[in-house]
Amino acid sequence: MKKYEVIQQSLAAQIDSGKYQPGDKLPSEHELCTRFQVSRNVVRQAMRNLEAAGMTETIKGIGTFCRDRSLLSPLTYTIGFISFFSQSYIFPDIITGTDSVLYPQGFHLLMGQSQYDFEREKNLLQRFLKRKVDGIIMEPIYDGSHERSNRQLIEQLLAADIPVVFLDNSIPDMHISSITLNDFNAGAQAAEYLTARGHRQIALFYQEDYQTKVQRKNGAEQFLLNHTDLSCTPLPVPFRGQGNASTAPEAAEKLMREFRGSFSAVFCSSDEDAMHIIEQADAHSIRIPEDLSVIGFDNQLTSAHNRISLTTFAHPSRQMGRLAAAVLLERILHPEESAPTSIILDAVLVERDSVRNIS
Repeated sequence: MKKYEVIQQSLAAQIDSGKYQPGDKLPSEHELCTRFQVSRNVVRQAMRNLEAAGMTETIKGIGTFCRDRSLLSPLTYTIGFISFFSQSYIFPDIITGTDSVLYPQGFHLLMGQSQYDFEREKNLLQRFLKRKVDGIIMEPIYDGSHERSNRQLIEQLLAADIPVVFLDNSIPDMHISSITLNDFNAGAQAAEYLTARGHRQIALFYQEDYQTKVQRKNGAEQFLLNHTDLSCTPLPVPFRGQGNASTAPEAAEKLMREFRGSFSAVFCSSDEDAMHIIEQADAHSIRIPEDLSVIGFDNQLTSAHNRISLTTFAHPSRQMGRLAAAVLLERILHPEESAPTSIILDAVLVERDSVRNIS
């Protein structure tokens, strides 16, 4: 964090906590320079940012004062945030990254969990519309079918001048800013990694009603089918749903029960999915990686049963949250200058010991 950001965040927190009430005078430049051991230019940058966010007002020759935002700004300083879940997996890191950008600017998050349920997501969007939030950051539910998305309601929000930013998933043909991963390329990279280690019969264990995971499967499958010289055989193994509604446990149990050495590796569309494979492999006395190699995704399961270190892809979740917040702030504060932005991040392979070299 830069020096001016430290000062800015400290003062913003004190304003939000009520230490400084509307009309109260903030510490002088000299006091802040001494307290934080920085130059006047650093302090001035922090103060300019606070004023731009509507939190303070500077009167030349007198000082800087805490501003009453409820009277001077049309903003509610509330951002709606919808994730599938909030307490588990990659979502806490995404939320932390988002909040680290929004909070210093005086905004707070109004949280909602869709639990990968269309009706819950619809209800949350309707609530945010009624609350007149300043913007929404969300991971939209989209399974490849326009009929099974809340596209029309999201368009209604945009028509009401409530900007929306998608993260980690998107709905095609919508003119909306998004921060996503290059999931297709990551899947291809996983397949290339496995084939380079001699694997030819490879199972692809993926959630078929979530486009992010479908793209990971598609990338791996396309790589295997394109490289005919390797004589590879991809075995797609789909399941549906997330959380308690997921059919992944049953699909993993069936796959391991019928294993019999018919494939040597499994690429899973997430670490959670890989955990189901690992648990069922244990239940059927299939050793990892001696009998079966496994790759996950998201870097959320570094070890399983205290013995398997999972090869996976690191998900840039905090970076994704920060970028989503920065893009949304730009849309809120400068709507006339901001066009929809599409940012695609790369997932980085993290090599551990769940893949055996058989070449």
